[in-house]
Amino acid sequence: MARMSVDQRRSALLESAYRVIADHGVEGATTRRICAHAGMPLASFHYAFESRTALLCAVMETAVPTDIERMLHAVLPAADYGPEPGVETMRSSMVSQFHAFYDLLKADPGRMQATIALGIYAHNHPELQQVGKHMYEQLYRVASAGLRSMADLTPMEWTTPVEDLGPLIIAATNSITLVYLSTADDKVVDAIIRSITDQLMTHVSFG
Repeated sequence: MARMSVDQRRSALLESAYRVIADHGVEGATTRRICAHAGMPLASFHYAFESRTALLCAVMETAVPTDIERMLHAVLPAADYGPEPGVETMRSSMVSQFHAFYDLLKADPGRMQATIALGIYAHNHPELQQVGKHMYEQLYRVASAGLRSMADLTPMEWTTPVEDLGPLIIAATNSITLVYLSTADDKVVDAIIRSITDQLMTHVSFG
């Protein structure tokens, strides 16, 4: 294997840790398994991270928010607002965007599964609690930015600050993920999508 810089090692270990957590859970994401996935010897781990805890912190601080941001940005183009969007057009577009997210989830459920698993693991481990909380604060900001983008593309306005609505989006995506991982019940997911869309539409006005 070609010699890697410290930054390259960190990047490779971050990506591998995220993937291993998706496949084996946080408890199963041992440094040995992560290094094997990254294709590097175990002895090289400490050149990049001082501990497994430090690696998990880095995953929550950088890899997870970046990945979720990519997912949410990927669904925005799915929206078709039309030349003069109104309430029903916006409602239909929001439903389509949530379903686009659901399609991405089904294609690779491990990404969202890892996010939820890390949040729970961090909550149960005092040394990671603040990092886990910060991870969700970043996710809320990503979701809020997506809502702000919707308003920028249309004549609609949010009557509630998007910073207050962002957590609803993340709660919805987590709910969709848990239902899919538990039962893969499309009808229940559709009901969640329509319910959260109805809730969000109560915070919309048109000039």
